[in-house]
Amino acid sequence: MKIKPLAIAIATALSATNVAAEELAPVVVNADLRETTEQDIPTSVDIKDSADLQDQGAVHFDDILLKTPNVNFSGQSSRPRHIQIRGIGQRDEYTGAPNASVGFAIDDIDFSGIGMVGNLFDVQQVEVLRGPQNTRYGQSAIGGLINIETNDSTPYRESMIEASAGQDNLKEFGLMTSGPVSSEEDAAQYRIAVFKHSSDGFRDNDTLNRTDTNGRDELTVRGKVRLFPNKNTTVDVSMLHADLNNGYDAWSRDNSFTTLSNQPGKDSQLSNAGSIKAEWKGNPNYVLTSKTTLANSDMTYSYDEDWTADSAGTYLNNKHRRTMSQELRWTSTPESRINGNTDWLFGLYGSKLDETNKTEYWGSSSSDFTLSKLAGFGQLDYAMTPKATITAGLRIEQNSSDFTNSAGEHYTPDDGLWGANLTYRYKYNDTHTAFTGITRGYKAGGFNAGQPSGTPSQYITYDAETLMNYEIGLKSNYAALGLKTNITAFYMDRQNPQFDGYTYDPNSSTAWVFYTENFDGAQNYGLEGDFEWQANSNWNLYGSLGLLQTKVEGTALNTGFTISDREQAHAPNYQFNLGVKYRASNGFYAQGDVTAVDKFYFDNTHNIESDPYHLVNARIGYETENYEIYLWGKNLTDETYATRGYYFDFNAPYTNPSEYIRLGDLRQLGVTARVFF
Repeated sequence: MKIKPLAIAIATALSATNVAAEELAPVVVNADLRETTEQDIPTSVDIKDSADLQDQGAVHFDDILLKTPNVNFSGQSSRPRHIQIRGIGQRDEYTGAPNASVGFAIDDIDFSGIGMVGNLFDVQQVEVLRGPQNTRYGQSAIGGLINIETNDSTPYRESMIEASAGQDNLKEFGLMTSGPVSSEEDAAQYRIAVFKHSSDGFRDNDTLNRTDTNGRDELTVRGKVRLFPNKNTTVDVSMLHADLNNGYDAWSRDNSFTTLSNQPGKDSQLSNAGSIKAEWKGNPNYVLTSKTTLANSDMTYSYDEDWTADSAGTYLNNKHRRTMSQELRWTSTPESRINGNTDWLFGLYGSKLDETNKTEYWGSSSSDFTLSKLAGFGQLDYAMTPKATITAGLRIEQNSSDFTNSAGEHYTPDDGLWGANLTYRYKYNDTHTAFTGITRGYKAGGFNAGQPSGTPSQYITYDAETLMNYEIGLKSNYAALGLKTNITAFYMDRQNPQFDGYTYDPNSSTAWVFYTENFDGAQNYGLEGDFEWQANSNWNLYGSLGLLQTKVEGTALNTGFTISDREQAHAPNYQFNLGVKYRASNGFYAQGDVTAVDKFYFDNTHNIESDPYHLVNARIGYETENYEIYLWGKNLTDETYATRGYYFDFNAPYTNPSEYIRLGDLRQLGVTARVFF
């Protein structure tokens, strides 16, 4: 049996004048506590399945990030790992004590804050849940959750080879194979996927006369095995090896693509990880699910300190992170519903994160950080009527941290945290499902290591953040028209909102001081919507829109910079994506889309903004059951745009600051071919 991309699925239905949405299998949201279809989950969610990803030529999460409503990122690394959802999220991490606001998981493995490994080759779907997801995922998801599910092993044999070449010296190669290990009925199933990417990074280093100092050299290897120990038990084993050996030479003093660094940096991540998911259905009253994960990541992040040929030095950080987690979840069956109308589930969760940091920058420093989490969670789904359902969820979590560093600092914060949600869903008919809900999100407090001697106590620690999220939405499936739409309005009221900042302090051992602090208050509110319309067997139109208003009030502790009723950083007022696909019966394929992002402030310590921008992508190709070939272009208009910005002065007495921006990738043309066998 061959792989079934969307091209083949449509080709088999060409005799129909419309492709009815109800004929397609419902999309299941795996990140939910109870597997729920996209139509029924009472929250704002964006899902891109394998067909969507292949149609768009997405090979990494950064290829679809800006196409997701109200999702932005900070270009502080070679691949996005500092992500903002609805304006909430970090822009960098220098303190040695990670405290993510956006959860990032691959096959249940936690990569929050280090999501550079988000390769999308042979991926089943990408799920982006917006708004606080603490009852689902714990304290790392006050802003939202990104969940990547790779393709499962199959009971039939299928294989695929993919290759790409393009400008910027792009070379990509992918191989996938899957199937049963034998012909026995309950034989184990396997899947192996390998993907290699290399490119130069769109920079010319005039000092070294090189074009690859900002380049990417990435290898991802994934393996899956599905076992059937007995008729009641299924075990899925997932393994991941990611070796990202990337350069980092992205900044120039004239904000151009020409760099002058004589000591170009590095942004590498070597991750070896695995998960075991076991599901047991031996009791008629419940299903028991166990999830066990383990991950080891070694990372190096460095850059030329002054971005020039002067011998000023290099910032160098070597980081090792080890995470372990265990979850047990009991889920009701139809036979064990309370009073015959209330589904239930409850679970226990424990995890431990160990991270060591060694930094060379105006001297040497090191730190050790441990974070232990214990949590209990539960959910009730009460069917008031066949159409109306009330869902109530609660999570109670205990976070214990221990931090020491070479400067003699020692912090042991201990937070008791809780989150809850209450939603009401009404299914009017097969076309419309409406929902409304209230969610309490949370994020642990922490501390700021490496502050100058004599720093007042209010600079050293910051409090836990909580927020109340209010949502109302409508999900519609007009099957006769082949049209799906989703729209959600939200309002988030943040208490003790946490924001990261920086300042230059010549009295500090490292000159630059990075910190997190609580502002007086903040609000984030807006609208998210998307549609997909299969107009007929040839034409497909799709689009999404995110509208976001944010406010923050307070005074930055280290700089005295006062914000009054201003937008939050990296929170553009609008984002939209609009695209069209065309497939002909003779195998011809064409697709094009435009993504637009409004201006946004770079930080909460100054008022410097980006410019609004738009990106145009397109691809044409020829598809058959056995092979596909495409010509494609990214950023066709060669738009110049910023993904990160700073405002400071390189030279003493540091009183004449300038704006410095990190630029996004230039136009790129290429070709991709796939062979199925």
